[in-house]
Amino acid sequence: MGLVFADAEAVLKPRATLVTAKPMPSVNININNFQLEVQESPIPVILQLWAEGCGSCDTIAQILEEIAVEMKGRIKVAKLDLGKNRELAAQFGVQFVPILAFFKGGIVNDFFVDAPQKSAIVKWVHKTLLTSS
Repeated sequence: MGLVFADAEAVLKPRATLVTAKPMPSVNININNFQLEVQESPIPVILQLWAEGCGSCDTIAQILEEIAVEMKGRIKVAKLDLGKNRELAAQFGVQFVPILAFFKGGIVNDFFVDAPQKSAIVKWVHKTLLTSS
């Protein structure tokens, strides 16, 4: 026996908008996509080198998501989990996190190691964009 509705139109009418998760504007990097997403990117890339359990890394990740949206098309934000990508991480010689690396034309132009404050990161991005031209 099928279901019977007294008022099919009322049942079919959406009552609330379904909330779906927004896609993250950043790209997760690993050994398989590093060359394509970072080294061959047509736009500059900010690569966040981070590790699980790093509170400052989490704060910076949130800031970078905002920057990725604000500067969409002018800069790409990418993230490299050092714990899951040890071989690739070793190429950077990273001793501590968080660190941001600025890539342009496939090479590192600058590193950022500082307090996780949006104003400081935005200032560094703009300065690096201007000086790496």
